Amino acid sequence: MNWLTPDRGSRPRNAFNQLVAVTAVLGIGAGGWGLWLEAQEYRDRQASRERITEACAGLVDPDRVLGLGGGTARARAGSATDDSFTLGSLPGEGGCTIYRVGRPGTTYDHFGLTVYTNPSDKYANLVGNEDPFDDQYDERVDDVTRVADESPDYPLGLSQEDDGGLGSYDEDSASVKVTCKTDETGKTGAAGITSVKVTAGATYDDDVTFQDRRTLIQLAVDAAYKAAKHVHCTPEAKAPAFFDRLYMPDAKLVKATSANGTCRWYARFLAREGTGRLPERALPAPIGAHSAKESCLLAASPAQVRRVWPELPRDDGRQISAVLGHSPWYLETRSFIGDEADEVVAEFFSVDQTPLRSGTAGSQAGVWWAASTCAGRPALHTLSVPYSYEDVIRPRLRSLFKAYVDDIAARRQCTDIKFPAASAFTAD
Repeated sequence: MNWLTPDRGSRPRNAFNQLVAVTAVLGIGAGGWGLWLEAQEYRDRQASRERITEACAGLVDPDRVLGLGGGTARARAGSATDDSFTLGSLPGEGGCTIYRVGRPGTTYDHFGLTVYTNPSDKYANLVGNEDPFDDQYDERVDDVTRVADESPDYPLGLSQEDDGGLGSYDEDSASVKVTCKTDETGKTGAAGITSVKVTAGATYDDDVTFQDRRTLIQLAVDAAYKAAKHVHCTPEAKAPAFFDRLYMPDAKLVKATSANGTCRWYARFLAREGTGRLPERALPAPIGAHSAKESCLLAASPAQVRRVWPELPRDDGRQISAVLGHSPWYLETRSFIGDEADEVVAEFFSVDQTPLRSGTAGSQAGVWWAASTCAGRPALHTLSVPYSYEDVIRPRLRSLFKAYVDDIAARRQCTDIKFPAASAFTAD
């Protein structure tokens, strides 16, 4: 009867047939598992899109947000009230925070968006109390002023003629400002809104790539123009379709005598009057012909501190180790033009805030300010010096600040300059 049973072949052939069968079953299973994973990722991504759209009031493209930092399909919005907002909160301020979801129970920083309108109940431009080297004390104990915590703002624009008119960007964020056009009746946006500003930032720990920086700029542009439309702000300029000039933001200070851009005035000042006890390092940014803000950070190196130290009196208890380690010598000039000039406050010891009114000039607790009108718009120009350095360079503060104000006034067609009285630069 064996002839009635099909020949299954030799043992090797049987083993091969069994392997093929098992492989086929596993292949079917793996394919099904792959399809399930793909479907799950689609569901996660769709849910994440909805969360981002809701948290950020529909101002950003959720796919662009998910694509940051190498991309993710799973994200959630912050749970705190400050981590989400609605367009109903405008005019005013708002923002959203988006976290990347990892293993069950874990989340990571990913993206943040802030929106505010001018005028505002809160002051957007703080000067006087922000240590630009605070994060360097543990990382660079031998030279804390070699690199700043953040790069300066770089002007955002399409050409040399309009650089900065749209806003600015730095290492991990982009800020876009939409200025409202004044109609024939003299009105701007809803409730007298003069501008809308949006900042889009990457909050993950990895360095932001060039492509991600472009994405952040586009997110900020889209959100700013959408928010402006909501508050009935007619933009003075159309939203650009692309950006053909982007620099690589850098937080490393350079030799002050060869500094260009926003610190070029200081290089010229040193060439005329010498360094003495002044800083010999600078952190410039490219000049934006129409920027609403610009800054120049200056700092003394450890070698400069040690050179100057023997000239200083010894009756005030100061220690060179404190200066080198956690109280570096630096100063910073900053200018605010347009409605930004009405949003400036000097902050002292993180608690005391003094608004600096456009059209005024003066000094208080390490902050000096001057006023002008630049191309028909109000402007405030400030100089901030930490108390540990103020007495060291006090005799030169007035001439240094004047050199800065004169330079930016010439570049920005500023008139009606109000400068602090000479007595503001003398010791109390």
